[in-house]
Order: sequence, then C-alpha cells, then structure tokens
Amino acid sequence: MAETYISIEKIRSLAEVGTIDEFKDSTDMNEIFAACAIASKEHLGLIPYDEQLTAAAELTKGRITEMKTGEGKTLCAAFAASYMAKNGHNVRILTFNDYLAKRDSEWMKPIYEALGISSACILHSTDIADKKEMYKNQIVYITAREAGFDFLRDFVANTPEDCVQTDFDFCIADEADSMMIDEARVPLVIAGETAVKPDEKLPEVYEFVKDFDSSMYEINEELGTIYLTEKGEDKCEELITDGSGLYDEENNELLIRITDCLKACFLLKKDVDYIVKDGNIRIIDEFTGRAAENRRYPGSLQPAVELKEGITCTSRGVIMGVVPMQFYLRRYPLLSGMTGTAKSSEDEFWQLYDLKVTVIPTHTPCRRVDHPYEVYLTKAAKDNAIVDCIKTAHAKNQPVLVGTSSIELSEELSGRLAAEGITANVLNAKNDELEAEIIKETGRPGAVTISANMSGRGVDIKLGGADESQKDEAVAAGGLLILGTFMSESERGDMQLRGRSGRQGDIGESRFIISLEDEIMTKYEIKKLIPKRHYPTAETGRPIDNKIVLREVDRIQRIAQGDTLELRKRLLKFTMIGEKHRDAVFGRRRAFLTGESEVDIWQNEFADDYSTAAQKFGEDKVNALQKRVILQVINEYWSDYLDYTSYLRDGIHLTRIGGKNPADEYNITCEEFFSGMEEQVIDTMGERLQTLLSLDNIDDFVINTPTELWTYTLNESGEELLKKSFIETALSEEEEESYYDNGDDSDSRDEDETEEQTDEKPAKKGFFAKLFGKKD
Repeated sequence: MAETYISIEKIRSLAEVGTIDEFKDSTDMNEIFAACAIASKEHLGLIPYDEQLTAAAELTKGRITEMKTGEGKTLCAAFAASYMAKNGHNVRILTFNDYLAKRDSEWMKPIYEALGISSACILHSTDIADKKEMYKNQIVYITAREAGFDFLRDFVANTPEDCVQTDFDFCIADEADSMMIDEARVPLVIAGETAVKPDEKLPEVYEFVKDFDSSMYEINEELGTIYLTEKGEDKCEELITDGSGLYDEENNELLIRITDCLKACFLLKKDVDYIVKDGNIRIIDEFTGRAAENRRYPGSLQPAVELKEGITCTSRGVIMGVVPMQFYLRRYPLLSGMTGTAKSSEDEFWQLYDLKVTVIPTHTPCRRVDHPYEVYLTKAAKDNAIVDCIKTAHAKNQPVLVGTSSIELSEELSGRLAAEGITANVLNAKNDELEAEIIKETGRPGAVTISANMSGRGVDIKLGGADESQKDEAVAAGGLLILGTFMSESERGDMQLRGRSGRQGDIGESRFIISLEDEIMTKYEIKKLIPKRHYPTAETGRPIDNKIVLREVDRIQRIAQGDTLELRKRLLKFTMIGEKHRDAVFGRRRAFLTGESEVDIWQNEFADDYSTAAQKFGEDKVNALQKRVILQVINEYWSDYLDYTSYLRDGIHLTRIGGKNPADEYNITCEEFFSGMEEQVIDTMGERLQTLLSLDNIDDFVINTPTELWTYTLNESGEELLKKSFIETALSEEEEESYYDNGDDSDSRDEDETEEQTDEKPAKKGFFAKLFGKKD
C-alpha cells in the first residue's frame, strides 16, 4: 500500500489517553484523526477501523479510494474533511443525490461540532439566498450537479452579491465512478427564459417522418444512432420545394429536424429510455436506471419526443452556460474520490483526471460467492432460468435483489413472478421517491426486490432488514442473493451490483444469467466472434458450457470497456477547445463582476462618446452602467457561441467526405469564431453607448436580462461528432461484408486455444490530464 502520513498506533494511543480539546486546534493528521476518533466514539458509537483511517489519509492526498460496500466510506470522508478543514481548506463533499447529502451531513455533524468545524448541507430546494451563507462553512455537503449549477448561476450573476460559491479548493467525490466517469460528459446547463418562439416547423416534419417504414432508415446499434437510407433521403426530398438538395447548406436546419424526429419515433423507447410522468418527459439515466431530475434531450429532440407522446412542447429558452461534469470537477485544485468499484477503471481515472487508485482491503474478509456468468442461447431460455432461480431462493426464504436493465423488463419480471405467487418490490424510475426505504428492507428473509440498474446506491443493505432483527434467519437461508439479468458494458457495472451483497463479511452470493441474444451481444456482434462450428444451433434449456463460447462472452465486455474509453477520449478532442474558451470567458466576466479588472472599453475605444456621456449623466453613473452592460453583452455572445458550436457539431462529420479530420476542422472553426468575438463585443459596446447618448435619462437605458433562470442537464451522447455520412457508412459496410465473406478463417482456430485476444490496450500516461494542466 502507498506510503501514508499517519501512524495508526499513534492515533489509537492518542485517542485512548487524550481528549478532543487537546487536539482540536492541531494541524497534525495523527492528532486530528485522534480527535475525530474520540468524537466518533462518544457521539456516534463508531470506532474507526485501521482500514478507514488509511482510506481517510489517502483521500487527503488526492486519491481515488476503493472501499467495498458497508466498509464505512462516510466516516472516512468525515475524517479527511476534518483534517483538511483544520489546515485551512474549504471542503466540499459531493454526493450522488440529495438523500445522501442530507443523511451524511446530519450523521457526521456531531464530529464536526465537537472539533469546532462549521458544516452545512445544500439541497436542490435550498433557497439561493441561504446558499451564500452555507458555502461559507468549512465543510459543505452537496450533490455534484447542484454544485455545478451554482457555478453556472455565478457565471450569469449581475452583482458580486448574487454569487454564492466560494473559491474551488478541496473536493471529495462520493460514488466517484458514477460521478467522474459515467456522468463525466453530462452537460450541466443554465438557461434564461426569454420571448423564444416554439419551432413551428417541427410538428410538420414530425407528422411526415412518423410514418416512415424500416426501409427508409438504418439504426447503428453500436453508436446508438439512426440515419436515413437512400430511399429515406429520396422521401425527404419531398419536403424541399426550391430544387435544392437535402444536404445543401440551406437545408441544414431541416435535416436536423428530420434526424431528431427519426430518433424520437424509432430510436428512443418509452419505459426504456424515458418515462412520461406528471405530463413531462423524464429521461432514464442509463447508469442508475432512475428518472433523472431536470434532464432534457438536446435541441429539437426534446420537443420531438414530446410530440410523440402528445404532451405540451416546452421551450428550452436561451442557453447561457454549459459545463460538463468532468470539467466542473477538474476546477478543484485538490480532488479525491471514493467508491466501491474503482480498480477496474483506474486507467480512466488516470487518463482523464491524473488520479491514482488505492484499493483499501476489507476489514473482514468477503464471504460472498460470485458465480460465473450463466449463459443461454435465447432470451426466452434466460427468462425461464431467472424465474426458476428466484423461485428456488424464495422457497428457502433467501432474500433476492434482481438487477434489470430497464423499467420495462423490471415490470415484465414482476408480472411473471406474480403469476408464480411471488410478490416483488419493484424499485425503478417510476417510484424513485421510495427507493431508499425499499432498498433498506431488501435483506429481509423472503424479500424479492427488482431494481432497474443501480437504484438505491449509497444505501446499505443489511441482512435481516434495516433493523437486522431477522439476520439469523437471513444468514441461515444463504444471505442476500444478487441476480443480474444482463451483462454491463463494463466489469465495474457488474461489480457494483455484486457488491450489494456480502456487506462487512456477511454471507451471500451473486449470479448473472444472460443470453447470446442480449443487447450487448448483438451490439458487439457475438456471432462474428464465435467460430461457426462452436456457435450453438438449438436451445437446450441448459446453460452453455462450451469454453470457446464462454471465452468470447467474457471478451465482449472487455471490448465494450475499451470502446467506451476510446469514445470518451475521441470526444475530448472535440470538446477541449470549448473548455479553453469557457475558462477564458468565465474568468474575464468574473474579473469584471468582482472589480478585479476595470471595465474601461468605452473610455479606451470610444473616448469622445464616453466624455459626452460622462458630462451628460455623470461619470460614476456611466461607469456603473458600463459594468452592467459588459456583463450582459458577454452573456449574449457566449450564448451565440454555444448556439453556433451546437449547429456546427451537427454537420461537422461531413468534412470527412472532403478528406479532412472532423475534430481538427471543428477546433479550427470554433477558434476562428471565438477569435472574432472580442472585436464584436467591442463593437456592440459602442452601439450600446450610442443608445445611451440618445436618451435623456440614464435610468431609461434597458438591459434585457432573462425574466427567469432554470437549470437542467442534457442527455447528450456526442454521437453527432462521431457519426458518418450515409456514403461512408455504406462503404464501410461493404468492406466489412467483404471481410467476413472471405472464407471462414475464424473456424480454423484450435478448439483448445486459450490465449487471450488482444482487446485491452495498454494505458497511456495521463495525456488528457496533462493537456488540461491538472495541478499536482
């Protein structure tokens, strides 16, 4: 294990003979940890394990710590936060949801109070005025998204008093893998309500597209995209009356509407990708299975889905600021995180954040039995095996937690179990308000809980129920059985589910029942990986035992993991220029807002007009107005930049046809647009000064600020940056078919071959982390 700054023996000794008052003003880690240990024992009844002390020390060094479920991550964070706070740092503990922020803040507060450390919890519902005071606390619990939204709110603030956040300092990210990897590219958005007219042409396009047959479009399962076929292109030409072509520049907006309507009609599925709740579209988070709060599809895709479901279309307003979660987190000079599943993603933590992973051993050896994948040929056989497995466990009163990939499958399975006389608690995006309470009782004997993906993360599952009153009975039945019904696209996803059982040395087991017809198998073309003579030809109703087949099934997940990492790295090549521009604009505006930089554009660029205005209205009033105007003008031009880059992204893939690199062209074009913004801002400031001179009263000068601000996240895959034109797609498919028609070389592999295929690439030293200048 990595060298630490602590002596566990010394901490134990100090905690036994010392008092909190002796150490609470210290800055030494051993003494502060001793004070925390005393407070924890006195106020919470918890005595930290050696492993927890080690993990807390690792957090202070800027590491990702892997600690299994139930090993006490919350207490570790409190120790690390206390040490950093005592050493003058502002600490933010970023959680996955409001429930965990509130729970952990209230739970650990007695430790902080005993040490004289101020702490607060900021929720989504917290009033903006209250946030400003709460952020002044030494330790703040808040969800990562709410913290990101506050960062964006500060960007559009009109006075320093409107800003709420303190400077970025030290951050601990709870559930770090979800926050820093799975949701790394989720854009946080702040928008302003203005007099924006709805897209009047979209309903017409939607009505036209919704009746397309399958010959008019193709779906790329691997990228999750949809595009027109030649027949579909011909059909869409009917919408054009001026003789131009569908792909001509003047028809770009029409093409975007067509593409978004195609996605809404034929790619996105109700109760799989989204649900309709309270008259609104609620997008299902692909990583948690929960209905994400305040998340929208980008561009015209959102109103297209609303048209599909027959609900009132909503306006997205004018987008005033966007920041992906990854780039928000990178603003912290000191960043650390903790999760139960980090080791399998250490390459991503290193390449994207320049952070190392430290694996903390469990205090008590894990006794959970993890069974290998149980693979069937067909989904039908798999579904029967799942029901049989649950019936067997239920018959002996063993608690079962079933993980499914969608709400639809959760409810289907619940219906099948009901027909067998088994009542299941269904935990999914439609009842996420109750998920914490439901998941707490999952360990009760005989309980069957069906969870869409990883609902209820952060909540411990105790054998025998939340009060552990029936623990002996649950143990006698074999402990909690985890039953996975699909293979995740990462080993980490499967381990997250397995990790819900076996808490603190409890007995338990995990099984995964999958089929060769599952989505991941078809997406990554398992049939092309398995030699033809080994591919099963008939369903037997029994698990497949052919080692060649099972080897390739395991390989599918590694291929998916590699593709996902490569996808993130490729997308960064498109987005890094925007981050550079965002930092420049946000920094400049902040300097103007706080007075760090003087606003003197009128004086320097339009001296005569400025002198006239100063004589007419008074120099102080003109200078105060100039500051308000520059803030508003920066907002206007940054909104234009965001609109332009969004428009650019939709068509940049077409540059491939001309032999150009889309990433290079995108970055060059964005840089050219941004370079022209400064001159345009100056010109606009001159126009506003002319408007001022035309008035008799300076108070009549109108600054058009949004009447309302709101925040949301975009469900953005970035696939428009990676997609190919129809011509490229057709050519690549021909090449692929030619390759696979070239004999049956795959069949010549020896049946006893055991050598691993090359599907895992060696990690490169933190390239993107160095690119963005992560501090040591």
